[in-house]
Amino acid sequence: MKSPDPFFKRPEAQCPIPSIAHGQLSSAENFTFGSTATLQCDPGFVGTASTARCTSSGRWYPRVPSCVPGQCRHPPSVEFADFQPRRDFPVGTTLSYSCRAGFSLIPGVSPTITCLQNFSWSAVPKLCQKVQCPSPAIPHGTETSPSRAEYTFGQLVEFQCDHGFMLRGSDRVQCSSDGIWRPPVPYCDRVCGPPPKITNGQHSGMGFTRFTYGSEVKYSCAEGLSLIGDKSLYCTSEDGENLTWSGPAPECRGFGLRGAAQSQCLADGTWDPPVPTCQPVLCPEPRVPFGRLKSPLGEQRWYQTNETVTLECLPGYQFPEDGISENAWTATCLPDGSWTPLPKCMKEGDADVCQEVHYIKSTFECGVPVEKVKSLLEIQKLFLEIKKLEMELEE
Repeated sequence: MKSPDPFFKRPEAQCPIPSIAHGQLSSAENFTFGSTATLQCDPGFVGTASTARCTSSGRWYPRVPSCVPGQCRHPPSVEFADFQPRRDFPVGTTLSYSCRAGFSLIPGVSPTITCLQNFSWSAVPKLCQKVQCPSPAIPHGTETSPSRAEYTFGQLVEFQCDHGFMLRGSDRVQCSSDGIWRPPVPYCDRVCGPPPKITNGQHSGMGFTRFTYGSEVKYSCAEGLSLIGDKSLYCTSEDGENLTWSGPAPECRGFGLRGAAQSQCLADGTWDPPVPTCQPVLCPEPRVPFGRLKSPLGEQRWYQTNETVTLECLPGYQFPEDGISENAWTATCLPDGSWTPLPKCMKEGDADVCQEVHYIKSTFECGVPVEKVKSLLEIQKLFLEIKKLEMELEE
């Protein structure tokens, strides 16, 4: 057997030139046995290993490395904003932030950031600002809470209207997270004041001080009185701007039936007795023995319901009651045609008995029927008996 030629040189093992996606191997030698190659990845990629060595068998050790996309760390936190959670952030990833409830994106600012090839995030500006609601100012009204230059999420505002206006809506609103006032901002509506009062009657708006346009109040009279005039008044506008009541208040007067309460229709088409009429109830001129009218002066013989007169005693006479100012007494005409209690005028210095005697005497002079005088005398008799008993008890 022929011995090997001592000058024969065995060829060196050589490793293949690998094709590496997004990278390449570089070496000072020609990828021969024992040579070491360094992995260079494209921007944005990182290698699974930094170097590789060519073995005698013509293979790379460790196995040919690869270049994989690099990753950014956890995204930076942004005030009042959040992003959709995820685990990996490869280079090129674009992330969008959204503002929390009560905050809105600042106009002209992009809410996205990107993982750059140097494995850092693009700059993050201030993204969110507190939501603002429009000014809640209302015509003819003011804020009872302190007014502000800006109104942001969560702030409360309270209102009140100027005199002559009524608040329609809630008197308190709050700036919500979407920049809208909730409940809606109210408004001040023009109103009528209390309707005119009515003597001896009332209206359906008692207890209320403000009435909106179109409101109706109904009037009614006390028992025994009739309503003269419009039964209802309405809050309306005469000039198209200001509100006022549609007219004056009606009046309450007493009326009586003049004629027969029943009437029958005859064959000739007439009523028998004639149909009665309702005439205002009047009070005759009040007469007080030893007294006279102080006001009104004149020749008035009849007085309307609710009309008031003032009486005084003739010189030398006085009212028996104490505490009557200026020796005057007022009486009012009632709906049934009678007066409120009339006074008695007694002679100055007379005792109670004398007063009664003068009263009976004046009754005769006024033409009171005899039967009534008898009754008065019986009363006087009882009065004297009582006086006698009082004197006996004192003794």
